[in-house]
Amino acid sequence: MAIPVIPRPAVPAAEVPEFFRFACPPSFSGGPIDPQPADVNLRRNLLVGIKRTMPDGVDVDFWIIEDPDEPNPAVARSFPSKTIRVKEGQTLHVDTGFQGKLHTIHWHGIEPTPMNDGVGHSSFESTSSFTYQLTPRQAGTFFYHCHKNTPLHFEMGLYGALIVDPPGTDPNVFPRQSFTGGPSYDVEAVWVPDDVDPVWHTLGHDAFMMACVPGDPVNPANFTRDGILNQFRPKYFCMTGVFAANGATITDPSIAITARSGQNILIRAVNSAYDKAIFTLPLNAQVIAMDGHPLGATPRGAFSFPFTQPANAPFRLSTARRWDLLVRAPQVARTTVFKARVDFRDYLSDALHHTLFTNITVNP
Repeated sequence: MAIPVIPRPAVPAAEVPEFFRFACPPSFSGGPIDPQPADVNLRRNLLVGIKRTMPDGVDVDFWIIEDPDEPNPAVARSFPSKTIRVKEGQTLHVDTGFQGKLHTIHWHGIEPTPMNDGVGHSSFESTSSFTYQLTPRQAGTFFYHCHKNTPLHFEMGLYGALIVDPPGTDPNVFPRQSFTGGPSYDVEAVWVPDDVDPVWHTLGHDAFMMACVPGDPVNPANFTRDGILNQFRPKYFCMTGVFAANGATITDPSIAITARSGQNILIRAVNSAYDKAIFTLPLNAQVIAMDGHPLGATPRGAFSFPFTQPANAPFRLSTARRWDLLVRAPQVARTTVFKARVDFRDYLSDALHHTLFTNITVNP
């Protein structure tokens, strides 16, 4: 059903170039534009198609960001896309290839130079390839995603977690520090709730984008009027790529946590759903970072502090929000299973769409 068009005043001539850039951002390939010696070199390919089978047996198309150098196909073409892990202060080059017209990669929360930030309307969109260059200055939980036709491409699966460790950290050895001067942890879990509207997953690369008409970028006739991308009706729900029926408990070891008495557990919660994700943890947690920023640490120590999220008290993350939560495994005399919960609630009406559970198992 067509939605009504809301009239707006004529665009002053001086503002037309800004609208033109929004509708028709420039394109570019090559880079890096300001090359610096790289500590880490990676490759990624955008818009690699995969199919995932939903709990009701229906196959749904996804697009992911592939790691062409990963020998395990299940990891190279995973959903969410493979986690990138680097250290604070390292200069990272990501040689990025593309399929299906123009793309970008946006390094959410990292804030590199504008030409490397992957927001096409602020810089450019890449055609065949581009080498992004960035140097994360703060350890924490971030993520990367395509910023071309962003609502659709993010929903299709063009995103992945980006974890920045403090200098000197070995990501294969525990315990390790959460950030410089921060607490150490013995067990780590990345919880990424997501929701899927299968109707969106039938659309094309440029679906419902404003048409690029050089010389006439502000003509109302160039704007989409179908309205489908303002109607998000999720049917399938997952945690870090594991789909499950309503009320199910996810026991996949990549999500479910196993720890020993007294160990510190770091849960990196990243809401990649368009629904609100309502987390309820069965144990007290210390919130030590938000959106990639450690609480109480320099240089913002005077303006923030860690706080306790009480057991069984829900907290809400909207789309793209990240919390790092430190949980101390209690002392137990025998193996004990604690159940964590995530509710998916409509971003407008707050109606409950789905509930998933997972376990925190503590051994003596």
